[in-house]
Amino acid sequence: MAEMSRPMQRELLLLTLVACVHLLVCPFTKVEESFNLQATHDILYHRLHLDKYDHHEFPGVVPRTFVGPLIISLLSAPAAFFLSALDVSKFYSQLLVRGCLGLCVIYAFWKFQKEVRKQYGTTVAVFYCWISATQFHLLFYCTRTLPNIFALPIVLLAFTAWMQQKFGTFIWLSALSIIIFRSELSIFLGLMLLSSVVSRRISIFRSLCHAVSAGLVWLALTMSVDSIFWGRLIWPEGEVLWYNIVLNKSSEWGTSPFLWYFYSALPRALGCTVVFLPLGVQDRRSWRMLFPSIGFIFLYSFLPHKELRFIIYTFPILNVVAAMGCSYLTIKYHKSFFYKLGFFAVIAHLVVNTCYTGLLLYVSHHNYPGGVAMQKLHEVVLPTTAVSVHIDVASAQTGVSRFLELNQNWRYDKREDFKPGEVGSFEYTHNLMEMDPNYVSQHQKTHRIMFNISGFSGIGFNFSQIPPLYIKTETKLVVLEKIDTLTRKR
Repeated sequence: MAEMSRPMQRELLLLTLVACVHLLVCPFTKVEESFNLQATHDILYHRLHLDKYDHHEFPGVVPRTFVGPLIISLLSAPAAFFLSALDVSKFYSQLLVRGCLGLCVIYAFWKFQKEVRKQYGTTVAVFYCWISATQFHLLFYCTRTLPNIFALPIVLLAFTAWMQQKFGTFIWLSALSIIIFRSELSIFLGLMLLSSVVSRRISIFRSLCHAVSAGLVWLALTMSVDSIFWGRLIWPEGEVLWYNIVLNKSSEWGTSPFLWYFYSALPRALGCTVVFLPLGVQDRRSWRMLFPSIGFIFLYSFLPHKELRFIIYTFPILNVVAAMGCSYLTIKYHKSFFYKLGFFAVIAHLVVNTCYTGLLLYVSHHNYPGGVAMQKLHEVVLPTTAVSVHIDVASAQTGVSRFLELNQNWRYDKREDFKPGEVGSFEYTHNLMEMDPNYVSQHQKTHRIMFNISGFSGIGFNFSQIPPLYIKTETKLVVLEKIDTLTRKR
């Protein structure tokens, strides 16, 4: 047993290191992560001064729960306070917060892996870890403060309990993720419960007893916590459900074809691993796991607005099925040349996945111009300078967060009630704004360009070089400085 635990500890270290690499290469966040990240910042730094919280000024399209940010704040608070006492930049607290979330996901991931190892063998578990480590999306997203990622560790623990046939624990964890974080998980986790009821592993009566009790407890928790932060009686995920499903307002953010998850999202998320799914399906033990996963993706496809992260809960399960296929080829390695060729394909696909992940990570690194601009502004401008900086929508959506507001004596403003070139924009000493020649020209009498920030614009090919592809960049943002500020500095 000790001999088997050492290599598995190596896999745990691998997953943790890969997640850290993703975090450090892409330390900034996008607009989808904004609410939870700003809420975590406010809990850590403003504490009981609720009137200073960001969500009062920027509530978002729909309200979100504070339960997740509150938990992550409690986990990261000791280290954050220590960093603050040492006068370390708040930027490192952002990394800390995201790192804590990532560790929660990896903890749940590891608990799930242990059950996979128990039921399907060590070979399947090892391949499962290596497949997950070489794919991009799962570990890239695990440190991102999205509602889906707050729900992910709970879903993984719920699925683990379901595999162990601990249905009471499964229902309570499922209710927690559904009622507080993501209501659409009622489809995914509901299909698991349905299969257990149909197979008579749990009775309808017992299911209802657990479901009603858990539902009331978690509903009371979210309403108690969130009503305090939002200043009104509220069930955030209930309002999200009404907005997305009943009103179908999510379609305003874009729509995709019905089968988009199957022909676009899954191949991109799984990479070459998708090739081994049919081989894993030959093992009938995988059918029980596939039913809720494929069923969830199919049923959720009826919602026109689609994003890859909406089905991220299914990736670990699909990876287990693929790992079964890889294990099958590995175990039969010595039987024929065909299986030796298959084993070579298994190893090769991990290499290709790693290269694909490296490319996507490199692209993502150039996708946060707002965060880069904010960081560079603090490096270039002396901290003793009187600064009022306006952050436009493009900057705020591509990396700027309250964790990057490093100088207490500076004034940071994200107001959206005027456009660049209008009277209000001339009042600031510095402007972070989208690179639009028309807007920039309107400031030429009052401001000068301090620096430009480039961002990803596409992938180019040049077959005379190795590798034959390269990243195209273009100026995304420009940082302006008021001319009289420049004069005073001199």
